[in-house]
Amino acid sequence: MSKEVKALILCNNPVSIPGIREFLFYGKVGAIAVTRRNKEMQQIIRSMIEGLDVRLLIVTRKDYEEKLLDEIKGNGITVGLMMTFPYVLTEELWKLPSSGFINFHYGLLPQCRGPQPILWHLLNNDREAGVTLHKVDGGIDTGEIVMQEKTAIGDTDTYGVLQSKLGHLAAKPAANLLKILSFGSFVPSNPQDESKANYYEMPGVNDLSINWEKMEAWQIVRLINACNPWNKGAGTFIKNWFIGVTEAEIAGEAPAGEEEPGTILACDKAQGLLVKTMDGKKLKINIIYLQEGFYSGYRIAEFSVTPGMIFN
Repeated sequence: MSKEVKALILCNNPVSIPGIREFLFYGKVGAIAVTRRNKEMQQIIRSMIEGLDVRLLIVTRKDYEEKLLDEIKGNGITVGLMMTFPYVLTEELWKLPSSGFINFHYGLLPQCRGPQPILWHLLNNDREAGVTLHKVDGGIDTGEIVMQEKTAIGDTDTYGVLQSKLGHLAAKPAANLLKILSFGSFVPSNPQDESKANYYEMPGVNDLSINWEKMEAWQIVRLINACNPWNKGAGTFIKNWFIGVTEAEIAGEAPAGEEEPGTILACDKAQGLLVKTMDGKKLKINIIYLQEGFYSGYRIAEFSVTPGMIFN
């Protein structure tokens, strides 16, 4: 016998949209909560629920608990779904719906816990990423796993590309979860393997900066991809001037010479912006971010940057 499902969805990032669509398509959403400061998501959700009997809740850090409790108690919510929601739920909240709260974690658990799993999958040079649905408990990304879907990380995947992949990947477990919920409030799950658990904090400046003395060319490219567009590129300096490197590729072996890693080998339209790496490769920097805007790499020459200068 089919059970009535009415979800309260908490979201704060467009990566959640494919998963939300699955529940909206089958008419299983009672309300969607978005933070007050996220005007973009408010606009997206309003367009998605136009003409539907779905409420939009605008919440802040001060009032989210009260508003969510009122919604669950007053409108027959049977399950809560967290999709990139920034606030921690109290035990009273996550225990209140009959099926509890389930978090969509856009990374693999337990090996990649924390607020930026997409970034850390790239920074750690992982070969695969995924979407993990787990029950919400008193910890951060520690609840029992309901289901998980995986996908390969391509060599050229940027943060934006991988986020889009995972967003669309999440539609499959969302549909499967909906089938499970329609048969009753019990959702099967398994404990996480704590021996494989890693928690990653928000990255610091050093995590997002190119270390020309220690990083090989492929590592630099991976870091640049991880920072595009999330951080407007991987950071580096020249003449005490900060630059974000947004796109780069390995362009063969560097000529034999005594140049230090980070030395500019060429900087013109014909050759592009070529930089020597510590493993003797030529790194062609295609796109850079400056305070003045985004530029083709070679156009850094317009700011009196010339071959022989060194990034650090």
